[in-house]
Amino acid sequence: MMKEIPSGKTRRNPPGSSTGAPDPSRREFLRRSVLIAGGLAFVSCNDLVAPVVNSPGRLPGYRDPKKVVIIGAGIAGLVAGFELSRAGHHVTILEARPRIGGRVLTLREPFTDGHLAEAGAARIPSNHHLTIAYAEYFDLELVPFYSRGGLYVKYSGGIRSFIPASSYLNSPPWPGSVNRGEYTKIRGGTDRLPRAFADSLANTIHLSTPVESVAQNLFGVTVRTAGGTVYAADRVLCTVPLTVLNRIQFTPALSPLKMQAAGGGYNYAPSTRVFMQFSTRFWEMENLNGWGNTDWPEEIWQPTWDREGPRGVLMSYLRYDRAREIDPLTEERRIESVLTRWGNVFPGVRDHLDSGASYSWFLDPWSAGAWADPTPAQDAALRTEIGRAEGRIHFAGEHDSLYHGWMQGALVSGLRGAVEIHHADGGVG
Repeated sequence: MMKEIPSGKTRRNPPGSSTGAPDPSRREFLRRSVLIAGGLAFVSCNDLVAPVVNSPGRLPGYRDPKKVVIIGAGIAGLVAGFELSRAGHHVTILEARPRIGGRVLTLREPFTDGHLAEAGAARIPSNHHLTIAYAEYFDLELVPFYSRGGLYVKYSGGIRSFIPASSYLNSPPWPGSVNRGEYTKIRGGTDRLPRAFADSLANTIHLSTPVESVAQNLFGVTVRTAGGTVYAADRVLCTVPLTVLNRIQFTPALSPLKMQAAGGGYNYAPSTRVFMQFSTRFWEMENLNGWGNTDWPEEIWQPTWDREGPRGVLMSYLRYDRAREIDPLTEERRIESVLTRWGNVFPGVRDHLDSGASYSWFLDPWSAGAWADPTPAQDAALRTEIGRAEGRIHFAGEHDSLYHGWMQGALVSGLRGAVEIHHADGGVG
């Protein structure tokens, strides 16, 4: 899942922040993402026009085509596969899940009236230029994330208070973030972005195909799936979360520091969302817009605020200790837990319930966590190692970025891996 604001503990950096450096212009950002992240030197301004005009991460220059196997069809794997394919390389993407997107997951069931909600990546800050650039490249419409009207509710210390939209939108969700009014979303669901990449990759993606082993030598790489299928490649890009990296057997073994990170030495945050559809938007009787915060703590979203119809969906967004607390419960008990607390936030909430659902990223077998959340010590010891290539095997993912938990981080890291492979020696034999 792509990260939102943390609750229940103090973090050293706001989610989605980089290092606190001044935010570059979109073109400067794209240049750095595509070229500097790959270890390339700056080239002339004229040489940099093409990547921006064509696609945000277009790989510069012709290289002999390589056979590339990408492990994981999340955002990092998809953007790498997209740009490598466009550059003429032969790409195969192997995904353990029966779907693409990784921690981008748009839920359309059990909702009715065409409603949807995001179990994973949802909001896009205005300074995530690469994410916005790819959305624009694929003609995906970006619209405001937060409601523009009505009152936001705050429940703290047993007291319910209301915040005008203008005040709420002109303040950040956490220190160091852009204001809430500067966040957007992809109309029709965040999953439209991974689907756009996938549509361009034709038959190169193989779903429900977990990788069992990766073996390399001086001449190439052999990838074996759990079903016994074997793929030969010149290069491999592994984009799986560190929490599940140790499910793959590597020959020769990965570096001790990578194994340390994969063995639990690089923390991931738990996050769970509980969704409920209501037969009527009863909260509007108090001029509430269905959004707010409580001191449990949690964020409350109404993803249907900009859609028509009598029904509406409210969502409880829980992280860290509160996610751990609710995860062991059945889905029915998770919904009951939220309804019990919301009796003081939205009076009469039980009278209008249609259906509910929930999603835990900690319990997702192919994620085992919502986003990389290392301690300062873990970050200092392992940051440079987790993305370092080992022979013909390259690594990418939001964990290997300065944007832990955001699509932005997956895009930047995926492009870095694509640049490494594009410029690496060795082609089709």
